[in-house]
Amino acid sequence: MFKRIICCFKPKNEMPPVTSRNNSKQSNNSKQSNNSKQSNNSKQSNNSKQSNNSKQSNNIDNSNQIIWKHTIEFVAPIEQGIVIKVYDGDTITIASKLPYETSPLYRFSVRLNGIDCPEMKGKDENEKECAQLAKKEMNDLIINKMVTLKNVQTEKYGRILADVYIGDLHLNQHMIEKRLAVTYDGGTKMKPTNWMNYYCNGIM
Repeated sequence: MFKRIICCFKPKNEMPPVTSRNNSKQSNNSKQSNNSKQSNNSKQSNNSKQSNNSKQSNNIDNSNQIIWKHTIEFVAPIEQGIVIKVYDGDTITIASKLPYETSPLYRFSVRLNGIDCPEMKGKDENEKECAQLAKKEMNDLIINKMVTLKNVQTEKYGRILADVYIGDLHLNQHMIEKRLAVTYDGGTKMKPTNWMNYYCNGIM
């Protein structure tokens, strides 16, 4: 009699078992995903805190309607600066810092108080010519030099309005004495009929 022989063999298409290396990669990916989520959550939380702090620092009570009389005019707390531009005889730009340690160097447009000079874009050629003379006079006196501001205010266009000095020289008064400016109180301007005639002969 013949004995029955049983053969054991593995199918060719049998998939190998998942190795521990693949399990390790999956574990690492999972950890990285969790760390990334935690990091994003932390960033969102910090951003939210910063946003809330910013809102608190700039908080304005708007429970009632804010009207003009509830506010006060801002006057820049500066007393001096270096002249970096002369636009015309009564308008200059200075560089100055606000009175705190980390203040940037700001530009401030300054209008000389109480005077009115001929306009650079005046109505006729003699006003334009006189405006150039006024600008040159101011430029020669103060460009790139330190000036002092007194009686500082804010004028209707948002510029600084002040009495401007270089040393002991009061520039506002100096321009009037040179007949390169006339007095001006903020109301109706009283200009010379002919600026060059006024400059040369003092005739309004």
